[in-house]
Amino acid sequence: MSAAVSNVPAPQAGALARRELERTDFEVAESVLARDVIYACQGIDSKYLRFSKHSLGGFEVDSQAGISAVERQVLLVLSEIGWLFKHIQAHASSCSESGVAGGTIRQSFCSALQAELSEFYHLMAVLQEQSLREAPKPDNLSSGQTGAGYLTLRRLIVWLAEPKIRMRGLAGIADAVAQLEGGALINAVGALAQHGDSLVQQFISRTLQQMCQPLFQMAREWVFDGRLNNAGTEFFVGSTGLSDDLWRNGYRLNEEMRPSFISKQMAGTILRAGKSINFLRQCSSEGEWINGKERSAMLAAACTSSSYRQIGQWEHAINDAAAAIDKHLLNAMFTKYSLVKHCNALKRYLLLGQGDFIQTLMDLLGPDLGNKAGEMSEYQLNGSLDAAIRASNAQFDDADILDRLRVKLAKPTAMETGWDVFILWYDVKEPLSSVITGQAMSGYLRLFRLLWTLKRVEHTLNRVWQVMIGIQRQLATIQGLTSQYGLPCPGVESVWLELRHCHCLRNEMAHFCTDLQTYIMFEVLETAWDIFMAQLQAATDLDTVIAAHNQYLETLLKKALLDDNVADRPGAAAQNGLQGHLHMILSHMLNLMGPVARLNEAVTMAAAELRGRVDLIKHRQSLSQWGTTEQDKELMGVPSDTLNELHNLLRDSNKQFRHQQQDFVHLLATQAHVDLRYLIFRLDISDTHL
Repeated sequence: MSAAVSNVPAPQAGALARRELERTDFEVAESVLARDVIYACQGIDSKYLRFSKHSLGGFEVDSQAGISAVERQVLLVLSEIGWLFKHIQAHASSCSESGVAGGTIRQSFCSALQAELSEFYHLMAVLQEQSLREAPKPDNLSSGQTGAGYLTLRRLIVWLAEPKIRMRGLAGIADAVAQLEGGALINAVGALAQHGDSLVQQFISRTLQQMCQPLFQMAREWVFDGRLNNAGTEFFVGSTGLSDDLWRNGYRLNEEMRPSFISKQMAGTILRAGKSINFLRQCSSEGEWINGKERSAMLAAACTSSSYRQIGQWEHAINDAAAAIDKHLLNAMFTKYSLVKHCNALKRYLLLGQGDFIQTLMDLLGPDLGNKAGEMSEYQLNGSLDAAIRASNAQFDDADILDRLRVKLAKPTAMETGWDVFILWYDVKEPLSSVITGQAMSGYLRLFRLLWTLKRVEHTLNRVWQVMIGIQRQLATIQGLTSQYGLPCPGVESVWLELRHCHCLRNEMAHFCTDLQTYIMFEVLETAWDIFMAQLQAATDLDTVIAAHNQYLETLLKKALLDDNVADRPGAAAQNGLQGHLHMILSHMLNLMGPVARLNEAVTMAAAELRGRVDLIKHRQSLSQWGTTEQDKELMGVPSDTLNELHNLLRDSNKQFRHQQQDFVHLLATQAHVDLRYLIFRLDISDTHL
C-alpha cells in the first residue's frame, strides 16, 4: 500500500512543528504515542494501547496515562486499523489452521488477503523507521529545518487515511464470503467488484485472478485427464457416486459452483469432456484419447489463456480439446462397438424387418404359442429360435448379434396364452446401453408387441384362407358326388353363400392388417431410420447421438399409435382411444378363425357322411343290388341350425368389425400429426366393398 502526503510550504511547516514541540503540559511524548499507534495497527499491544474484546473499537487507551482527551480520541480513531488488521488476519489464517482448512479456491482467497497484509506490513515498516527519528529542536526550526521525517499523530492521520479505507473494504469482503467455497466464492467476490472505490476494485481484480487459477487447474485436470481432485466439492462438476449408468448418472453440474463468467453451455462442454474420458476408461480401459504431442499443445494453450479476463481464449482451447475427445469417443462407439450395426439389428429382429426369419419363426412357434402361458418353456422356445435362424438368411448374420438374440417370456396371468407373453429379446451391453437404455428397450418391446400381433393376425388370416380353400374343395367334392350319385346334400348352397361372406370379411381384415403393417414398416420405420442415420452422421458428441436415438424411438412410438400423449382424446376412456380401438380390432380379427373352423367342421362332417353313403352304394352295386333303397335315410348335410348360427355370428362379426374400423378412422382424424393422414386415406373403406 502507499499514501501521498501533501507538500507543506517551509514557513507554515516550521510554525506547525514549533507548536508541536512547545507542548509541555502532558507527560507522554507524542512520539511515543505515534510508535504505539504503529504497533496497534499491526495488532500488537503497547504500553498505552492494548487490545480489548470488550471495546467497540478493539483497542483501549491506558486510563492512567497522562494523555489529553483529544489525543485519546485520535489514538482510538487510528487504532481502528489494528482491529481491522486482526480481523482480516483471522480470515487469512483460517485456511492454514489445523482442522479448518478450506479448498484451494478458499486458500487462494486467503493468500490474496495475506498479500494485502504483507503490503500493509511494508507501510508499517516505513512508518516505524520514521518514528525512530528525533524531532528537531526549536532552535533548528528557526534556521529553516522543518523536520519532515519524524511522526506525529496528525501526520499518522494523513498516512493512514487511505489504508483505513482499504482495510475496511477488505474486512467487509472477507465477512461477506466467510461461509462460501469454490465457484460460489468466486461469484460472491466478483459481485463485490461493483464498488465505487477504485482501490477496492483493483484489489478484487487481483484477488479474482488469483482465485481463478485453482479453478482453471481443476478444469484442465477434468477436461484432459478426467480427474476430480476437489475433495471440498469446489468445482462445478461433481461425482454422484452412482455406477449404474456412468454417462447419465455418474456426474452432474452444480450450478451453485459455476462461476458467472463461464456460461452454462461451456459448463456442459466441460462436463461432457471429462465424462467422455471416464466413460472410455470404464468401458475399454483406454487411457489416451489423443497422441501426446497434440495433447501437450492443447494443454499449453489452455494454461496460457487461464485468465478470467481472457475467458474467450480459454474457452476456445477447452472447446478444441472437448471436440477431440468427442471425436475419439464417437469413433469408438461407431467402429469398435458397432452402434449402427446393433441399432440395425434391433430394427431387423425386434421390429420384424428380417422377413424370412420372422415368417420361419412364426411357423415354428405357432403351434406351441397357442398353449397356455404357464405351460411354455423358454428353453424349448429358444431351440425353435435357433432353428429359425438356421433355416433363414439370419444364419449369415454376425455371430455377436445372434448371440444377443433370445426368447423371453413375460409373467403370465391365468387366461393368457403363449402369444401374449412371448418376447423376442436383444441383449444390449455397455457401452451401448448408454444409448439404448432400459427405457429405450421398453419402447422397442412395445413396438415389437404391436408388430408381432399384426404378424400373428396376418398368420391367422392366412390360416383362415387355407381353411376356406379346404372348405371350397370339400364343397366341390360334395357337389360332384351329389350330381354323380343323385344324392341331395342339404345346406350346401347356403354354405357357399356363407363362405362368400367369410371371404369378403377376411379380405377386409387382411386389407386393414396389410395397410397398417405397410404404414408402420415403410411410412414410419424406414422414414425414421433414414433420418436417424443422417443425424448419426452429423453427430458431434455422444449426447447428440443419444438425443438422435431418443427422437428416433419417440417418432416410432408416436407414429405407430403407441404414444400415450397422442392415443386418447380428451376425456375419453382408455379403451376408447386409438390403442384401445386397435387392440379390439386385432382381437376381433383373431376371433375369425372360430366361425370358420366351425363351418369347416360342419362341411367336413357332411362330406364324411356323403362319402359314407357313396361307399355304401358302391358296396351294394358290387353285390348286384340297388345302390339306394327306400329304407335309406336322407343325408343330414349341413344342419340348418348350424348354418343359421354361423350366419348370425358372421353377420355380427362383420358389422362389429366395420363399426370398430370406422371409429378407429374417425379417431385418427382427430389427431394432429400430419403423417397419420396417409393412414386415414388407406383405411377409409366404403360400403361398396361388400
